[in-house]
Amino acid sequence: MAVGLKEARSGTPAEPPGPASVRSTTAPRAPKAPPWAKACIVFGMVLVILASGTLAAGYGLTSRYNSKVKRVDILGDLSDKKSSYTEGPLNFLILGSDNRVTDASFAKTDGLRSDTIMIAHVDKTLSKTYIVSVPRDSYVDIPASDDGKYLGGKDKINAAFVHGGAALTAKTVQQLTGVEFNGAFLLDFNSVRKLVGIVGGVTVCIPFSMSSIHTERKWKKGCNYLTADGAQDFMRQRKTVPGGDFGRMQNQQRVLLAVAKKMTTKGVFANPQKLDKLLSTVAESVTVDESVDLPDLALGLKNLRPNNLRCTTLPFTTDDLQTPAGSSVELDPVKGEQLYAALRDDTMDAYLAANPPADAGQSGACS
Repeated sequence: MAVGLKEARSGTPAEPPGPASVRSTTAPRAPKAPPWAKACIVFGMVLVILASGTLAAGYGLTSRYNSKVKRVDILGDLSDKKSSYTEGPLNFLILGSDNRVTDASFAKTDGLRSDTIMIAHVDKTLSKTYIVSVPRDSYVDIPASDDGKYLGGKDKINAAFVHGGAALTAKTVQQLTGVEFNGAFLLDFNSVRKLVGIVGGVTVCIPFSMSSIHTERKWKKGCNYLTADGAQDFMRQRKTVPGGDFGRMQNQQRVLLAVAKKMTTKGVFANPQKLDKLLSTVAESVTVDESVDLPDLALGLKNLRPNNLRCTTLPFTTDDLQTPAGSSVELDPVKGEQLYAALRDDTMDAYLAANPPADAGQSGACS
């Protein structure tokens, strides 16, 4: 996870992009740390609804949360539909944004980009989950949109949202990886502020001092207690954070991790009213593909546990590839295909043993 990775790099202004379509001739910058924590915790939020289905059922609330989840057609004929989720392996596409509107039209809204793109792979035993993060600036082939308004071409992968919403993003990821999806989810990160309030605030520890450019708040080096409003302010900061956008991403991860830890405390799960509010907030922040049967999926994933969650990212050669779309991430075609094959063949353990996640700790676990 990012808070256990190298801390944010010192904030040095980026050089302007070089000539279009020309790879930088300077030595490539050190690759940015992948968004481990954000990917893992985001899927953890989904698992609160899905894998904890038996817990929710214990309170007689399964249908209550199911009715709060919005549904749209994301995968279309791309979906590898199953009559049930009692047999693995399973693959899910998860997309998230800090800027999305909070209704079902998000899947079709032009002008938005997905801040987070990931593949969640559940193994054959339905007991292990592997999160594969897709760098949002990956320079890839984006296929034509179904409405014919976009004819296809090379661009950063998160631009697929601009050209064709979540459906085109799904089509792009499947074309890139060859992975067939059993479902897809869209997540609204604006709900994090609400979650912080529900759990009664969180404590985050940072390796530097920083201040807000929007309020008079200041955060000291070390551990800081954040209220809901304070957490929102904290996660917005970029200019006073080492590493700029990268540092801000790590701070967002710190808050998400703190929320995830507190969500699992006895004080939350032992309080039916607080649990109901927490699950309702998560459910209202999720848009689910029409093909997904949530009660069946909850039963299928009931054996998943956080300590069986592992994360990695698509391998890339540089994050400073100069393209017409600006500085982009160049994916590694050889190592990438090895990872795609591991997802398709359900051999992620062997892949991670041969390709341990960089700076992710000795075990490569997400928590």
